[in-house]
Amino acid sequence: MAACTHCGLPVKDYSSKQNQHKELFCCFGCKMVHELRKEGSVRSESTSPYKLLVLRWLLAAVLSMFQVFISITVFFEGEMAPGFLLWVNFTLSSIVMLLLGPVFIPNLIRELRSFRISLASLIFTGTSAAFSLSVWSIFTGTGETYFETASMILTFYIGSLLLDAHFKQKLAQYGKTFEDTSIPETLVRTEDGRLEQQPADTVAEGSLAAAVPGEYLWFDGSVKIGRGLVDESHLSGEPDPVLKSPGDLIRAGSKSIDGGIEYVITTPFSRSSLQRYLEKARNSRYQPGFYERMAYRGATILLFFVLLTASSVLLYYANTTGWDIALRNALSVLLIGCPCAFSISTPAAIWIANQRLQDSGMLVVGGGQTIETLTAIDRVVFDKTGTLTSGIAITNFKTHGRLSLHESMQLAGGLEAQQIHPVATAVRSWLAASELSPLPVKNSSVIPGEGLRGIAGGKEVLLVNFKHPAAKGQLSEQQFGLFTENELQLSFSLYQPPKEHLNKALRDLDELGIMHSIISGDPAPPPEWLTSEEYYGGVSPEEKYEKVKAYQKKGQRVLFIGDGTNDMMASGAADTGMVLGDGPAKAKELADIILLHPNLLVIPQVLRFAKRVKRVIQTNFFWALIYNVVGMSIAAMGLLHPFFAILAMILSSLFVTLNSLRMRTATPELTALAGDVNLKNS
Repeated sequence: MAACTHCGLPVKDYSSKQNQHKELFCCFGCKMVHELRKEGSVRSESTSPYKLLVLRWLLAAVLSMFQVFISITVFFEGEMAPGFLLWVNFTLSSIVMLLLGPVFIPNLIRELRSFRISLASLIFTGTSAAFSLSVWSIFTGTGETYFETASMILTFYIGSLLLDAHFKQKLAQYGKTFEDTSIPETLVRTEDGRLEQQPADTVAEGSLAAAVPGEYLWFDGSVKIGRGLVDESHLSGEPDPVLKSPGDLIRAGSKSIDGGIEYVITTPFSRSSLQRYLEKARNSRYQPGFYERMAYRGATILLFFVLLTASSVLLYYANTTGWDIALRNALSVLLIGCPCAFSISTPAAIWIANQRLQDSGMLVVGGGQTIETLTAIDRVVFDKTGTLTSGIAITNFKTHGRLSLHESMQLAGGLEAQQIHPVATAVRSWLAASELSPLPVKNSSVIPGEGLRGIAGGKEVLLVNFKHPAAKGQLSEQQFGLFTENELQLSFSLYQPPKEHLNKALRDLDELGIMHSIISGDPAPPPEWLTSEEYYGGVSPEEKYEKVKAYQKKGQRVLFIGDGTNDMMASGAADTGMVLGDGPAKAKELADIILLHPNLLVIPQVLRFAKRVKRVIQTNFFWALIYNVVGMSIAAMGLLHPFFAILAMILSSLFVTLNSLRMRTATPELTALAGDVNLKNS
């Protein structure tokens, strides 16, 4: 799936594969705006052609409204109307044609050379015919004039193109906000033994890379020297750091906790497991939705039907009543066949929906097709660690020696002061909540795979797990202990508390009839607070992907919600992929939705809101179709005056626009959640 050159949204490329650098556009509006902006970029003037077009359109809109008022006067006054008003109308319409007509000419020439025609060319041909026929009528004194009709149609259509191109570009910019195209650097051991920073894409396979505390490891490899802790939670979902020793494998995208290791690179940066995940997720993301396909096919069918009907009307009335009436009725068919109501309000409906969701803490970077798929979701699949849990907390405190709980935790805080692993984060959080400060601890150092040691008050202090010799027989596998001079003072455990309102959010999904399950890379058994009907632990990124595909093979539409690099393949395979706002940049770049809201209750509410959006879009589709079919039928029978056609078009566009604006107040629960987001961010 290629991308539109202007807005970046997906577009099918039907051209030859040999032309890889040609510009592609999803609509005539994007093509028009892009070419004007590109023309402006190579000029030295301060006012670009695009800005000039906007100014020209604003002037044309004012002049067109004057023409409508003049036409109303002429229509109702009849022969009593001043004759000079027709010439005023002619003058104003000529100005509008000069302001907006040239936009279509290059596209019309290209289409005539390739023996094809688009809706944009049809609009321009129809309005030009209306203007030409009116000029003939006013100079010969025979027939009717349609100056206001030609001006209003052209103004409405150009306005809809500018609006549509603007909305699409804004929508695509959501995703670009989170793109990270920079090449990271890594520390490499050179042939003369020095450590040197080098761009990751220049480092050859077989080189020796060194881990830096707190930095990501960008290559797959094998540890050659040293021992150190590595955080693989974004890849595996397992929250606890993993001890790496010589011979152990390193996975691209993991994070070094304490440094201390050097590893041999087994795959270059461009072919690492992380880059393969990214490529597979990108290829899975852009799939055209039902409404996109229907709109494309419907526009093609409508274009053919309008041309066929107008040609038939022209031939019929030319043989029965004369060319004057034949041209007028054929012109009415061409003009009323323009789907202006759809062109204006459908992108506006998507934009309004996106703005509403953004206010509620969701950035829908996948556009209208994402909102469409949300309406048909059968199952929500959650990652557990970080998605359903809020950090790491300490529980099951037990004092064993002379030190109190507070004194022991303050010593632990001193040991962990410079560390970044989960235990350090949990200790610091507990001290902050208790309004305590860590005690000073000197010479704090890491015991790889076991814990920390330091000196406080001249005594050795240890904060270790069950693997350390001092903890033998005193700590279980899930416990950590604080020792002074090898005497156990405090033991505790870690746990991942659920996010607020999680159970209520899951109950709301049940009420909507939507199944839910958890697929986690954490091999530990499911926590007691988890009430989901399905839970899978110890699952690799590839297995998450296969699980999502398995649900889809059963006919289920899947929404996947995760927060890490290990979720990208599953998120890309799902019908809709959602990532938390604090997830890695690459995951946000490839997501359909970025969740910024702290409250998981927003998920069922958004699914309800998406159904409302779908009904609005369906209503707009139905109204636009009925309007065109009925209007063209009346025009083909010679019963529709072009003046009333333009009024009907204005009312139709107004109706679908107001119908779309109803979404600003739909689903009141979203309004309350939006207030919560604003409160959190203030």
